[in-house]
Amino acid sequence: MACGSLAPVARAQPGPGLSEVQQAYADVDYEKTRALASTAVRHGGNDRASTGQLYLLWATACAALDQADEARTAFTYALAISPGLKLERSLSPKIRAPYLEARGALSGAEDRPPLEATLRPRKQELELALYDALHVAVRVVVSTRAVGATLFTRRRFDAAPTRRIPTPNGAELQFFVQVLDRYDNVLFELGSEDEPERLVSVTPSTQNTPRSTRGSDANPVPYYITSGALAALGLAAGGVAIVMDVRREDAAREWNGPSCERPGLTRAEQCAGVDDRRVRAERLAIGLAAGGGALLVGSLVSLVLAPSSHANVALDAGAGNLLLRLRASL
Repeated sequence: MACGSLAPVARAQPGPGLSEVQQAYADVDYEKTRALASTAVRHGGNDRASTGQLYLLWATACAALDQADEARTAFTYALAISPGLKLERSLSPKIRAPYLEARGALSGAEDRPPLEATLRPRKQELELALYDALHVAVRVVVSTRAVGATLFTRRRFDAAPTRRIPTPNGAELQFFVQVLDRYDNVLFELGSEDEPERLVSVTPSTQNTPRSTRGSDANPVPYYITSGALAALGLAAGGVAIVMDVRREDAAREWNGPSCERPGLTRAEQCAGVDDRRVRAERLAIGLAAGGGALLVGSLVSLVLAPSSHANVALDAGAGNLLLRLRASL
């Protein structure tokens, strides 16, 4: 008997259970295993664990019956559900060959599961993102409810890389996501009805970002104004410090010059006022330089704390000068 295709069929009576398929496989009856597994899969409605086992048993039975193409397809579904699936090396090459071919489609994508879905708030909506490396997903079901509610609201969508969903009412939401094959068997799930995931503070004013990044909605302008004012004051203080340093140098040259070396009087008696100017200028230069540096540091801190800002800062200090170069991109 040739293995049947994976094309959809109409549902009739309840399909066989996983235990029946497993028993047929244990009896080494590959024809019966294939028939029962294919019927159970095409009847649909299986959870993720059962779906993975049914596709694996279907694939193995078809491979044993020399139906390599169908076995490879069924192995593809089994791998989408369980990327870490390994076949025993003791199995015959004709069973392992279609498995290895199906696994080859995952080469180069080992760092990411072949099938996954995410749901997150974005711009007044929920964004559903689907990654399907093996092209096995047909539908996605998103179930949501407000925290404290009893029933979930379910929405079904055709599989697509991204989809926007109107945000349900409620400060907080519970949800779970199921990715289905063409028979409504579960291939992937994020959360469950018994253990749903949670979206926190999904409200019109904050639903575009998760709680961890919501601070980026704050107005950054006051931070930039404060940063600019502190930087200007710091640069001004640095400039005055440079002027004071020049005056100190002038006073020092005068103190050490011939005008303070007249005979009969000490240098302190002749140029006491010069030394006072030198000391005062030196103290002012040091104080202003320190204050200017503190203001510039405050400017940088204000910029770093600004929401949603990306700043590149370089600070160069040389003898007698201080230069701040700042580039901020909003």
